[in-house]
Parts: sequence; structure tokens; C-alpha cells
Amino acid sequence: MNLIENINELNENLKPFPEAESIFSEKQPWLKEHFLPLISINLAEINPEWKNTILHMISPFEPYDSYIGDGTEEHHNEFTTPNWLAFRLTEDNKYEFLGKEGFFLRTAINNWDFNSEEEKDFQKMKENLEKSKENVAKFGHLVNLRYPEYKGKLNIMNFLDDLGGGFWYGNWTSSAEEEGIPSAFEMELKESDEEQLNDGIEITYQGNPFYYIGNVAGYNYCGSGADAIILMYEPVNRIVLFTFDYS
Repeated sequence: MNLIENINELNENLKPFPEAESIFSEKQPWLKEHFLPLISINLAEINPEWKNTILHMISPFEPYDSYIGDGTEEHHNEFTTPNWLAFRLTEDNKYEFLGKEGFFLRTAINNWDFNSEEEKDFQKMKENLEKSKENVAKFGHLVNLRYPEYKGKLNIMNFLDDLGGGFWYGNWTSSAEEEGIPSAFEMELKESDEEQLNDGIEITYQGNPFYYIGNVAGYNYCGSGADAIILMYEPVNRIVLFTFDYS
């Protein structure tokens, strides 16, 4: 697949700020309470054979600290563990969550306090996303929410930090080695050299490989969030897998 880095301009395959109703399954309307939609990606951008397959980069509100899914283990299944969660992509390119709503700490199921200081921070993420929408409408670019100017010019942020290419080692692989990934999937980390595809990282579902799609920092859009929201895709079963990297 093509590798494209530091994407700070849009085109016909990259559509920012999709409506939650257009990207989440109608059967799971509660998903919009847990994720902020950032940008929709027509995979034709990196692989012509995947034309009209559209994935969505999303930022979860959680975690406030630690990993998303920490503390809710009784509600996990084979598609979810701390720092990992999976969707099935429907035929009309919507996400159907393969886990349970209780995976998210921020629910009545888990007695979340919606008047807490943590909740105020999550609501600030939503406000920041609206500000980013305004900036893109005004300037055509994402702009750093804390420092919108640098040396008299717009301080432009990436819509995507990269797209295509292959997997890479980071804190996300280290935590996966230590804590595991959802049991529906298998992950192999081979000794890597510069010539190895995907840095020797292989993730599969029922023997079918996941492909690295891309990543972006959540704070590019929301002012806070993961240093890298990592999106991957298994096309045979149309499984979308997310994990998150933190410095």
C-alpha cells in the first residue's frame, strides 16, 4: 500500500467530521456517546482495490487515565481488552461494535458520575472538536487548539499523521506483549530488521491478516486524547480494529 505522511490537506477521499449517525450502526445509537468522529477515509486513497470501502477515524472520550477498558473487565469479550476494541464494517460502511456497552466506564451500567470533574474534561473534548470544525471551515486546515499561531503563521495540524505503509513498533506493541490483545485475534511480533514488512508485526483474525491503515493524534482534533489512534482493517471479514499509543 502507498504510504502518505503528514496529511494536512483534504481531497475527495478524506472527509472530516462525519455525522455520528452516518458512521455508527443504527442498532447501537449509544456509540455516539463514547466516540468523536474525526475523519472518514475512502481506502482508494491507499489501495485502488478497496475503492468505496470507507473507514472512520474516531477518538474515544475515554480514558481519563490508564487505558480505555481498564476497570470494566467483567464486560469484556473476545473482541475487547484494555486499549483494544473492534468493530464490524457493515455493507454501507458503518461501524457495528463487537463488544458490550459496559466495556466503557462512562456509562450508567458502570455507575459513571456525569457531574464529575472527569466528565467536564470529556465535554471539553467535544467543545474542542466543534472549534476544530470551525477552523477547518474558516482556514481549510486543522489548527493547534492551544497555540493557533506560530511565528505569525497558522500552526497547522495533521488530519492524519500517516496513511498506509505498515505497522511500526511503539508503546502499543509493548503493552500488547505485556497485557495481551483480544482473544479473537492473534498477534506475532518477530525480530525486526529494516527489510521486514510491517516491522515483523502480524495481527490476524481467523488466519486473515490485518492491514495497517493509519494513525492520528487525538489532540489534533480534540485538544486531548491518545498520541496515536491506530486504525487497522481485515478485509475478508470486514473487521476494524483500534488500539492507542501513548508516549
